Amino acid sequence: MNPLLNRVLYYAAQRYRGENVDGTLRELEASQSWPPERLRELQWKRVRALVDRAYRASPWWQQHWKSLGFAPGDLKHEADWRALPPLAKAAVQESADAMHTSDAPSGLKAATSGSSGTPVAVLRSHLSWAHAHANVFRGWRWHGVDVGDPYAYFWGVPLAADDRATAERKDRFFNRVRVSAFTLDAALARAAHTRLSSQRTRFAFGYPSALTKFAQELADAGLDGRALGWRCVITSAECLRDEQRERIADVFGCAVVDSYGCAEAGVAGFEDAGGHMRVPVESVRVDYHRNEDGAWELLLTDLHNFSQPLIRYRVGDLVDPVGDPAALDYWPRPDGSSGLPVLGRVAGRAGDTLELPDGRRMNANLPSYVFKRHGKAGTVREYQFVQFPAGRIELRVVTGPAWTEAVRGELVSEVQQVLGLQVDVQTVARFERRGRGKHRDFIKAADLDTSPTEGAGE
Repeated sequence: MNPLLNRVLYYAAQRYRGENVDGTLRELEASQSWPPERLRELQWKRVRALVDRAYRASPWWQQHWKSLGFAPGDLKHEADWRALPPLAKAAVQESADAMHTSDAPSGLKAATSGSSGTPVAVLRSHLSWAHAHANVFRGWRWHGVDVGDPYAYFWGVPLAADDRATAERKDRFFNRVRVSAFTLDAALARAAHTRLSSQRTRFAFGYPSALTKFAQELADAGLDGRALGWRCVITSAECLRDEQRERIADVFGCAVVDSYGCAEAGVAGFEDAGGHMRVPVESVRVDYHRNEDGAWELLLTDLHNFSQPLIRYRVGDLVDPVGDPAALDYWPRPDGSSGLPVLGRVAGRAGDTLELPDGRRMNANLPSYVFKRHGKAGTVREYQFVQFPAGRIELRVVTGPAWTEAVRGELVSEVQQVLGLQVDVQTVARFERRGRGKHRDFIKAADLDTSPTEGAGE
């Protein structure tokens, strides 16, 4: 489809849905160069408005804050905000309905894939979605690409037939060519190269691990990645490692741009042309929390979700910040420039390739796709695959309120379909978190301090 026509249709469709994405984008592009003082004033005003609304209209937030002896009038300074305790994912899972505001504006539910091991579903207002989309497109424009431009999409493929059909319609609407990150091998890489050489795309977007795999397969096959003519490659959903960035840039001969965010709160960082991960402070408040290991964890607050406010939400990702986040005037900028502050290096999302007992290798995000539906339905709260020395795979799950024994059989079937693995499903009360990173959804039993015996029951 013609990029300009596609752009016009997209913005029109979003406005029909209640999301003024193009208007929001114009606002963001105007504010991005404001001096820090003006941006901080805008963000603080929006923080106060969100807290007021949550206290007044959300039963959960009102009860929670009253138990802490806090009221919106107490929020006068930065230190007052930082004194509020982080919001855990478990609280969102257990009390989602009570978190909804009584006067909640219309919106759509966002369900995480559960790549952290804890799938979550959040009702986000249309204004929240408009900011999320506009922040993506603002980041794209920093690198000379725009909504409506055709692009290669290295992402997952939904499991259910109806969901696959919906994904195909979305791909046509968004003017993108999808390349499955989960079945990417030498043959698919060659086929994708042929298709992308004839069906020209302006840039690529997807998992760093999938794009690195694609680059490596093309190099091994002697195919010219630069002939695809990409202006840039934009990565998301996993940590982009230095060696991945170098490999992708070398094969495709273009800039590699990283972005960071989550389904619950939208974009929280996007690299600019200078390689600085900029925080969209007009839309999201980013805070830093010292965890029990001494590492910095990110806390995110969606400033425009008045439907189900998430305030100081502990998303579970680690970050190497720029400077000292404990400083009350923290607003790191490259070379003292104006505009948006920088996030630092996110270090909490792993996208390593998994090696299965039969020698097959697969993208590490694939297991999470099994659980996206279950997280939304409330059947599974957390999951973890445990591999034993003899090759047996045990799938451990912390069950949700909608769990039934029938779900156990569904999981066995779905894992067999997606991973080609026979698993034993065991329910557990909780998982032990080890090390400094996020929950690992695929581990070896030897990595656990205390491994259960083979054949252990629930």
